[in-house]
Amino acid sequence: MIKVEKFYPLILEAFNENKTFSFPVKGSSMRPLLKNDDVVTICKIDTYKVGDILFFRRDDGAFVLHRLRKIKNDILYIVGDHQVKLEEVRKDQLIGKVICYKKHNNKTYNLKGVRYKFYKFIVKNKYVRFIFSHIYK
Repeated sequence: MIKVEKFYPLILEAFNENKTFSFPVKGSSMRPLLKNDDVVTICKIDTYKVGDILFFRRDDGAFVLHRLRKIKNDILYIVGDHQVKLEEVRKDQLIGKVICYKKHNNKTYNLKGVRYKFYKFIVKNKYVRFIFSHIYK
């Protein structure tokens, strides 16, 4: 598996050419929606709203893919679907936004479908995320 640091310049190059970029997910913070080796496609961020899955870089250099939960005073509060603790993120840390994902069965899921909207509605609830964090260990 290639680390994100290695292909980060390719992401920026793709965005400069108004293209998208796809890469496999590692980690469990977005379970059950995204699992290891599912492939996400991200685009350059023009706009974002609560519920979007954003790709950002922490101050320690780590790359993270989490869902935007709320916006307050130019601070974004982001959390994984498999987590309950909100993380503060600045706008300048944002890199991209997920527009679709591909599962192991090679089926691609758009983030505009009814199924996804229902899932997104469910994970708004912190108690549901708490349950996910215990079921999907």
